[in-house]
Amino acid sequence: MQVIAVGNAFCGDDGVGAAVLAQLAAVLETASLRLADLGTDALALVEMLRADEPCVVVDAARMGQAPGTVAAFRPREARLRIRGDGLSLHGLGLAEAFALAGQLGRMPADLLVVGVEPAGVTPGTGLSDAVAAAVPRVVQIIQAEVQRHE
Repeated sequence: MQVIAVGNAFCGDDGVGAAVLAQLAAVLETASLRLADLGTDALALVEMLRADEPCVVVDAARMGQAPGTVAAFRPREARLRIRGDGLSLHGLGLAEAFALAGQLGRMPADLLVVGVEPAGVTPGTGLSDAVAAAVPRVVQIIQAEVQRHE
């Protein structure tokens, strides 16, 4: 199983994935897990995905909710919108990366996306209080997913 963080740690709350990976590595036995922080490289995400390997992707996600809100969903069960310009802070958005992975036969059969509503993604390091407070909840969700696959 792999856990992949995407996002820019130099744009405030967009770095939530990296913070989750750091906490996850501290609390989980990671020998059976592959942890990867891909930054803003959505094409690297496509390359990392494996059709036969369960995966969790963590990212900041604008969902129209209060900052720090956590949502976990399976892309096959949710509608991800492909943006008209096809761009996000990552160059390609998650919807575009997942669509490409599907076309290439790389889309995991078991993929969980965990999004955290950011308070801000302006240049700077560190998470807002609301997003930092959400990190333990994201770690709990991932721990449950890991246990489901043991």
